[in-house]
Amino acid sequence: MFRRNYLFALAAAALIVGATSCGGGTAGTSNSSGSPGSSPSGISWQTVHVPSGAAQVAFFSVNSSNHWFLADRSKGFFRSTDQGATWTAINSGLATTLGWTINVDPANGDLIASTFSTSVSNPSTPVHFYRSSNEGASWALISTVNFDSATALTGCAFPANGNIVCGGFWAANPSSGGWVSTNGGQTATSFASAGTMGSSVYSLEVNPVKGDLWLGTEQMGIFRSTDNGLTWKQASPPDQVVDPASGIRDGNIYGITFDANGDVLFSSQGGIWKSSSNGTGFTWTKVLDNTGTANGQAMGRATSGEMFYGHNIDPTNPSSVECSADNGSTWNACDSGMPSGLLAAHFFVSPADGRLYAIMNDEATGAGTLYVTTSAVQ
Repeated sequence: MFRRNYLFALAAAALIVGATSCGGGTAGTSNSSGSPGSSPSGISWQTVHVPSGAAQVAFFSVNSSNHWFLADRSKGFFRSTDQGATWTAINSGLATTLGWTINVDPANGDLIASTFSTSVSNPSTPVHFYRSSNEGASWALISTVNFDSATALTGCAFPANGNIVCGGFWAANPSSGGWVSTNGGQTATSFASAGTMGSSVYSLEVNPVKGDLWLGTEQMGIFRSTDNGLTWKQASPPDQVVDPASGIRDGNIYGITFDANGDVLFSSQGGIWKSSSNGTGFTWTKVLDNTGTANGQAMGRATSGEMFYGHNIDPTNPSSVECSADNGSTWNACDSGMPSGLLAAHFFVSPADGRLYAIMNDEATGAGTLYVTTSAVQ
């Protein structure tokens, strides 16, 4: 069910990108030449200056000092201390420069980064997690289970107690594909599969309203943790492949977000599903249907509560980003300034400027570009 062909296409595209040096720029952002699109919320986008040669941008984060960090699938990891005007490569000591995710740990400012592999079980390009306490000047390998292909598209999750919770697309049985660290990433322990989780972690998020953790899988639905990632309980049924009418179409949960009340929304093959508590568990309502066959992808949330969504290329729905300002009841295109038909792979609201950043992929070429809203979304 996992779209391995798409991942490998991104890997192949990354490898054929010509090697060029890191460069500087005169400004952190530049105007996009994309088509205007429709943005009822007034949101518009522009491209962000990224390192020279970084044509496979995969992830973006900002720390409390407004230093920027970027992962590129071919060139590795970069830091900018001047909001994207200039960039410095921070790959010293890493096994590969196949950058995938790079998070800032809110507990201490450490970087938690992951690499991906160019193929399944490829020992020459291993999937690893690393930790840096000096903004990438040096890295320490986090000893974890071995993953095939890649880590969760969302990167790691950071509950309020200081734990670090991470995962990957697939791990050998009996591993669940996820791990938790209770000491800032110095060591990590695989959380045991509950038997129903399978061996994949596609997405991880902390509920900013209620504080619980949520984890999306390939075929086994969504899971919830109320003890900071140590144990997990299934919160939606497994994907109903044979008889969709008997359940919800929740295969490939790549994106998770939360409305202003802390209710959970996730994107999947079937569209966007929203939770409501029934006292002993959760019921799920579809709030956005995939009009074609495209998987749902990234989801994000502004502090104001407005939510954002991306999906694979769909000729019947060319919008690159959709947004909802009414807790997910209605969704509209909000991609002014972007070309149509891009895939939103990652959303990030900067704590420094309140603007929304988005990693946008071109599925045809594998290119990844960083966009930012022209104004704050808070």
